[in-house]
Amino acid sequence: MIRIAMIGGGPKCLFALLALNDGLEGLPAPAVQVDVYDPYPPGAGRVWNTKQPKELRLNVNPRIIDASSSLCSKTFNQWCAEKGDGVAEDGYPPRALVGKYLAEQYDLLASRGILPVQHRAVDATGINRRGPLWEVESVQGTELYDEVVLATGHGLNGYLPPDSPEGSLPAAAFTVEHEHAMDAAVPAGSNVMLRGAALTAYDIVLHLTEGRGGTWERITDEGMEALLYRPGGSEPASITMTSRSGIPMTPKPNERPRKLERILDPYRDKVRRWGQERHHNDAGKPASNTQLDELWQLLLSCALECAEAMGAPVNENDLQTALQTGISTRMSAKPSPAEQLRVSLQINHGWQSPSPEWLWGTVWSGLYSQLVQALSRISWTGEERKQFKMFAANLERMAFGPPETTAMKLLALFNAGILKHERLSEAGDSPTHLVVDAVTAPAGVLHLTEAPGVGSSSLYRKLFLAGEVSIRAGERGLLTDTDGTCMDAAGERNQSLAAIGRPTEDPTLGHDTLNRELHPEYQRWAQRIVRQLAASQEKVVQ
Repeated sequence: MIRIAMIGGGPKCLFALLALNDGLEGLPAPAVQVDVYDPYPPGAGRVWNTKQPKELRLNVNPRIIDASSSLCSKTFNQWCAEKGDGVAEDGYPPRALVGKYLAEQYDLLASRGILPVQHRAVDATGINRRGPLWEVESVQGTELYDEVVLATGHGLNGYLPPDSPEGSLPAAAFTVEHEHAMDAAVPAGSNVMLRGAALTAYDIVLHLTEGRGGTWERITDEGMEALLYRPGGSEPASITMTSRSGIPMTPKPNERPRKLERILDPYRDKVRRWGQERHHNDAGKPASNTQLDELWQLLLSCALECAEAMGAPVNENDLQTALQTGISTRMSAKPSPAEQLRVSLQINHGWQSPSPEWLWGTVWSGLYSQLVQALSRISWTGEERKQFKMFAANLERMAFGPPETTAMKLLALFNAGILKHERLSEAGDSPTHLVVDAVTAPAGVLHLTEAPGVGSSSLYRKLFLAGEVSIRAGERGLLTDTDGTCMDAAGERNQSLAAIGRPTEDPTLGHDTLNRELHPEYQRWAQRIVRQLAASQEKVVQ
């Protein structure tokens, strides 16, 4: 009997278990048992739980959501069509509906699958090696397992950053965890300051406006479709988002022009070849900085070709400036966040020529799948890592911003005088403002291995201090092999300990996604377990 503990029950856990279940077909009755540790229902987990507010919507095209298996062949869109649950709101459905789909796939696994699974509705608080086994601690006591998979996703419930002002409220209590009592802490007519101005902050803004009875009216603004906000009467008097840069995320276009796809296709092959060469030359040692420079030059050339195809008056210097600073010099010296949103929407609809930010967003999102594979587990020099973090932070804001509908709602709230966006350094602290930390826990686990306190985790701290897992210098996530197996402090495979998803961010990229095709580690882990089971059954027969 192989006993497996899955620590975290969200989508990454679901994908791994479905792959394992499908891999067991044709084998004799498997001698395996899986326990899923998560206080939230498995499949959906915490981030996709089905009780979150309906105004919180998916941020990507739902066509990427696919938890199909031998138990259910339907993708999310096909499931919605069968259920009669349309994906309204310009194709971006409520996240609770996505969670319903994911939870249903887990329920099918639990009721009809070959793989025996059991849900333990608690957090795992510690993992300790006990000879060849792993001891998992929780409020229910301790259990011994042969295999452990770390799939803790976005981190701890109720996360607050270490620098949160005293009395600040956690964003998750308003959104994914949805504690009704927390809403009373923000009364109608209050002034709210959000520490953050990205997707989590947008969720808070919509929850405190649309979620409190506010409505949207479609209007025309200078010939372009727009929204007008009609207050419901229970929203705050003002909501101020704050960020270090004061730059909003660039809203993604509903569709990418076909002529840009024709440009992106050959660059996808070029990025793949760059990655193959980098991995071949790496041999576990950092290459020269010039090798990563070659990749940036490749992406720059792609952006320039896209600019030419779109007739955009953008040169190499414009693109370099946007890459390094996060914003181009094409706009006024200090454009307001509302102006930046408005211009981005106009570009999406062809009312203005593409900006450097728009072009970089096209390149980064269009080549992202190939970039994830090319950069996976490469060895970085310190300078490479520093440069990549700076550039990637800007590119993520340009490529993976809100859907157009969300951007239109934000713009309507700016126009209504309810919403503001200020630099954190200029916002200041006001006793009249309620503070909400509109951030998620950082990717990776480095912040969870530190001394006890806000955001710490005894689970990861114990593993790290015991040398069972490793985090490379300059990175935040666990280093794993290609099948998710954790590498220990000595650089060896810790064969029965695996990690998938956000805990491994940095050595591998882009885990904040529902696209299960982007990261094959879960599938390779399942294949390893199937091989192990098959081998043990062969020994019994012999």
